[in-house]
Amino acid sequence: MRRRLLFSSAVLTLVSACSNDRSHAESIADAATATVFDSAGVRVIELGPSPHVLAERHRLACESDLVIRSREDDDAYVLSDLRDVEVLSRGRVAVVNGSGNEIVVFDSAGRHVSTWGGTGNGPGEFGRLEWLAPRPPDSLAAADIGLRRVTILDADGRFARGFATASAVDPASNPVPPRPMGMLENGSVIAVFFESPAPVEGTVRPAVEIVAIPPAGDTVHPIGTWPGEELALFEQDGSLQVTQPPFGRRLHIASAYDGVWIADDAQWEMRKYSARGDLRAVVRSSATPSPVSDPLLEELLSERYRHASQVPALEDLKRDQRRIARHTTTPSFGMVVAAADGGVAIGEFRVNTESSRAWIKVDPSGTVTAADLPAGLDVKRWGADWVIGVERDALDREEIHRYTCR
Repeated sequence: MRRRLLFSSAVLTLVSACSNDRSHAESIADAATATVFDSAGVRVIELGPSPHVLAERHRLACESDLVIRSREDDDAYVLSDLRDVEVLSRGRVAVVNGSGNEIVVFDSAGRHVSTWGGTGNGPGEFGRLEWLAPRPPDSLAAADIGLRRVTILDADGRFARGFATASAVDPASNPVPPRPMGMLENGSVIAVFFESPAPVEGTVRPAVEIVAIPPAGDTVHPIGTWPGEELALFEQDGSLQVTQPPFGRRLHIASAYDGVWIADDAQWEMRKYSARGDLRAVVRSSATPSPVSDPLLEELLSERYRHASQVPALEDLKRDQRRIARHTTTPSFGMVVAAADGGVAIGEFRVNTESSRAWIKVDPSGTVTAADLPAGLDVKRWGADWVIGVERDALDREEIHRYTCR
């Protein structure tokens, strides 16, 4: 038996950040509703064809309330290849500094406090440090996707314990251990097995099997198998080349405190699963993706290779990309981030990183809000009234920015 409820969205503003003008889309959204119903223990949230005009619009402060950047006068921390950001107790901010496989910690005012970890394979060291997750009451999990292990550090960054994902699987049937992708509040690790593409020309999406490893670390609970990142294989100069085709589809995995959000951007739908593999929630829209035009393709290629040296080989790369372009529409969305309340935030697909990106956030009850986030912000965490992520300055240096929603 299904319960059908209608949630009206009281629209406050429907404009870019720092603007006070009302737009025509507000009058449309004033009458819009989201449809929420429960079926067999699964909460389904239907957003209709226009999720961005459905939602109440939050505005962000015109300037971020916290900025963390490299200091030229202090070699103790030079921020580069920033892979993750986590907010800790007492307002501290921990940053995965990929260039040194280290965790750089700052206080609530953005002052450097300490640096943990470093490159190596010993306790508290990392081969390829990728993401962080808080562990109650005051510890931090750090995932090494190179060594396929998760390390728990205490409040002062000291090694407490750790386990390798290889311990959860049979090495005879799984010679390559699963890659850790996230951690739930109960200590379960979300991990994935990647399938290699067949060595033949064509466009493929190798399968990705997603599993949950309980805190004991000695077994796995299967969650499901999905198509992974789309790849194009083509022959060039007598060898097989592999690349991502323009507007290629991919799988998005975002761990919340109580489950994992999984979404294939071939369609506008997010599904949340428990650590036991049970489907708990579905958020979906009938929105139509944008068509791909020749100018949009050229814009994507310019963005993809904007840091590449302008040499003749670059034009060869762009020619190959044009040759393997197949999609007539863009992906249905661009980014997925798990929210602190267990909900999900979805960012629109954007080619141009110089323009703001429209986001919507859906909480577990089905309430929908939206925000326009600054151009180029790579969102890492979505809190109750703030977002934090990585931006690049005018000199292309990475910085941490936190914005407060209001």
